[in-house]
Amino acid sequence: MDSKDTKVGWDREMSIAQIFGQMFSGSLLGGALVGVPVVFIVALMWLGEFLPAESKLADDPTPDSFLSTKD
Repeated sequence: MDSKDTKVGWDREMSIAQIFGQMFSGSLLGGALVGVPVVFIVALMWLGEFLPAESKLADDPTPDSFLSTKD
């Protein structure tokens, strides 16, 4: 590339295409990072529908497991 005239080697359309390509791939990656956990949680909720009613109504086997402070 000639050091005196740098605009000759620059293609505006190619730069815009690369920018939008990176934006599109980033949105796909962001959608996957958000979508995969959401699908996993929805799948677990759907599988929970097949559990027997007794397991849904049972008492918590560890009722104090989430308490962090003592009285």
